[in-house]
Amino acid sequence: MMDGRIEIADGEPADAEQAGALVRRIALIALLSIALGFAIQGLILLSKLAGGIMPATSTIIADFTHGISWSLLICVGVGIVTAVSRAKPLVAGLVSLLVAPLAVAAAKSSQKVMAGLVSAAEQEAVLSLSAISILRAIEYGVLGWLLARLVQKSEIRATRYFGSGGLVGVVFGGAIAFFTYQVAVSKGLSPGAVQIASSIINEVIFPIGCAAVIYSSQLVGRSARLIEQANAAKPA
Repeated sequence: MMDGRIEIADGEPADAEQAGALVRRIALIALLSIALGFAIQGLILLSKLAGGIMPATSTIIADFTHGISWSLLICVGVGIVTAVSRAKPLVAGLVSLLVAPLAVAAAKSSQKVMAGLVSAAEQEAVLSLSAISILRAIEYGVLGWLLARLVQKSEIRATRYFGSGGLVGVVFGGAIAFFTYQVAVSKGLSPGAVQIASSIINEVIFPIGCAAVIYSSQLVGRSARLIEQANAAKPA
């Protein structure tokens, strides 16, 4: 272990114990992803309530189902390629690029069309599914590449992970929110402060949360290895 850094793998093919550790890490990423989905949708719901909007129960259920499905699929997809020891950043980016459109399609099948500024499940999406898929493929392809680089470098500093998520969120998520707003206006819609806040939470804050999930799994994995090493060093 280098000072201030995490050694993700020893560089050798994973044995049964390493494979078990990988499975546990992916399970942890899945649990954290579900929690992230709840948190993001909770923030969006709070922003609506603060703006005097009380969504219907069916809409709330659809929103949470969509948010959790999206969070689980995209963060686990990114987490798997970054957790595998020999995954190169370019490979991780390409896999993340392919995962994003599948996650969008799966989220749509959960009865919630991802619509940016228009979040009610029964309303028509502002951007088409194909446009959303392309934009998110680029966004999470870049995020996967950045996070895989940090993992490959055995980086432990939280600011690097959060900074990567923030950069992707501001640049790509901000662009998605902007395009969605422009399309909404061109269609004669008038997004209010609540819709804009919901879009910012979805597009800018979520990538930071996803990066935090990957960072947390790396930190837990490091702690587990340190404990195992300490136990192995104890005299019999």
